[in-house]
Amino acid sequence: MRLGILVSGMALAAIKCLKNTEKKTAASASRLINMTESTHHMLTDRFLKHSFRLVIWVTALLLFASSQAQAWGRHPISITEASMFVTRTKAIVRIQMFAEDLILFQGLEPDDKDRIVPDDLRRGLEQHKAFLLEKFSVRDVDGNLLQGQITDLKGFEIPPDGIPATEMMQHTATYELEYPFAMPPEFLTVQQDISDPNFIVPGEMSLNVHQAGTALNYTERLQPGGSTTIRFEWLQTLSEDASDTEWETWFEKQREVTLGITSYSSVYSFIYIEPTEVRHEILIPLATLATILPMQHADPAFVDVAEQEAVRASIRKWLLNENPVLINGSRVLPEFSRIDFYSLSLSDFAAQAAAQKVSMASGRVGIIMTYRTPSDAVRDVSLSWNTFYSTMTKVPAVAIAYPDKMSRFEFSRFNKAADNELKWSCAPADLPSPVEAMEAHYPPKPTMRIPWGSIVAMTLAGCCAWIAKPLIRLSLISAFLIGAMLVWYPLSVQINHPWQQPSEQSDQNAGSIFQSLHQGIYRALDFGSEERVYDVLATCVDGNLLEDLYLQLRQSLELKEQGGAVARIRNIAYDEGDLIDREVSKTDWPGFQYRSTWTVAGTVEHWGHVHERQNQFEAVFTIEPRDGNWKLTRMDITNQTQKSARTTLRKF
Repeated sequence: MRLGILVSGMALAAIKCLKNTEKKTAASASRLINMTESTHHMLTDRFLKHSFRLVIWVTALLLFASSQAQAWGRHPISITEASMFVTRTKAIVRIQMFAEDLILFQGLEPDDKDRIVPDDLRRGLEQHKAFLLEKFSVRDVDGNLLQGQITDLKGFEIPPDGIPATEMMQHTATYELEYPFAMPPEFLTVQQDISDPNFIVPGEMSLNVHQAGTALNYTERLQPGGSTTIRFEWLQTLSEDASDTEWETWFEKQREVTLGITSYSSVYSFIYIEPTEVRHEILIPLATLATILPMQHADPAFVDVAEQEAVRASIRKWLLNENPVLINGSRVLPEFSRIDFYSLSLSDFAAQAAAQKVSMASGRVGIIMTYRTPSDAVRDVSLSWNTFYSTMTKVPAVAIAYPDKMSRFEFSRFNKAADNELKWSCAPADLPSPVEAMEAHYPPKPTMRIPWGSIVAMTLAGCCAWIAKPLIRLSLISAFLIGAMLVWYPLSVQINHPWQQPSEQSDQNAGSIFQSLHQGIYRALDFGSEERVYDVLATCVDGNLLEDLYLQLRQSLELKEQGGAVARIRNIAYDEGDLIDREVSKTDWPGFQYRSTWTVAGTVEHWGHVHERQNQFEAVFTIEPRDGNWKLTRMDITNQTQKSARTTLRKF
């Protein structure tokens, strides 16, 4: 009984409050809820407490819905229509608002007849100009605010006795804002914050953007504080009568220009499975990241260079265990290879970003996490992601696995945990094959045997023929000749043949030996760590050359503009090759020197962008037998030329 009386009283109070101050319904509902706290101590029983609060909540919401049913039949609290027309020199924005917004944002109060008087309406319309210039903003490619001005106001008709507060939703006014710029913009970022902290339902803006001279229209629904970025193409525009083929060609061209990153408010995820590592690359808008991690920045609109390191530290802490990765069954923690801040002017996220402040409205953060295999090759991978946020309910991903397989995957709040686990295993035939040592086969060097014992014995036999007495001459000569025969092999020495040269490798054999060893050098890079690379190199390179050759090899494959990333070898073409004459090479037989010109095609890939390079090299190699195997013992690069460089999109 006591509870019923209390609820009835509260309900009557709520009805009176809502009826008298309908323009602030949200605040009234809030006050109604607060009233429960003041009477909370009257209910000592736990069940009654919870029942009381539930009844009050339901009553308040029903009264709120009833009082606003007619208004909400048209739109939620404070919805704004905005149309932007963008030319080469300015952006013209027309914002249509309901007269009720003057009550919500300009504080207009009805008189005792529940009407808004004409002077207040005119004052509210004028004051709303500054409000719109503050709450609606347009930023350039660098995130800087463009200075706007009100150029026109088409107000609603104001009767002499004003407008009833209950009819304010039936009147609209349109403000025209103009934002000039010196050059045709490539990007514009639009942000709105037409809201009030007392609103139960947040205000929305329906934005439509049209580029002058084209058939392009962009539509977006913006929540308070939300922003959207639009890219404009001024060189190749489309007319309204363009064909489907022309539209497809145009969209594909735009995709190539933006390198596939066509949305400026989406999270992008790329998972690369390489022979020796797994990379997870995430591109996330700074505005989205700010809803997940706390950020300290003095300017609300920008994150300065000095403030970015603290953001990096938060990102490392956040993602260290966010997406557990198993390689070959073992848990591997990530190495944060790069955390870069990008502005809109940079579309190639694989390039090393220059240090600069970035806009909170349009900036993005690129994160590269590298997971290195604890064994000789990546055989199977498991990567999970099960933590989501209101601004990131799903993470669409593209998985690219060696040798060259690609698939799409989506981590989602609405999936089961098992469905948010990316699993991959490598076919045995695709695993990096071992580099085999090359046994050194070559014909023996021509030699000559000198029987010095026999020569001495025969010389003595000759001397006996001249000086020995006739009675013993024959016996001595016979003895020395027999001795010469007996010591012919035991007392002899083998020397290089003075007149016969050793057999040389043919050009074909020399080229085959060289290419086998040379390809083994590049294949060594498929085996990960320096220690394993050295072990593989040792099968085709002499130990004294290992370190120098490894460093030269990496340097020749580094792409400086990609942060020093080492290209993955896709192809080696041998353009020219010849065996160098021994008289010129001065190399001891059976070693030889080989001159080669070859072209290496390599790629570095990040965020679906494939950076291809073709470099041509010319070098002289010394090849010698070591421990029964052919080895490269010296490499002298005489010329290095970049033949081609291009960036393409990874395609299915």
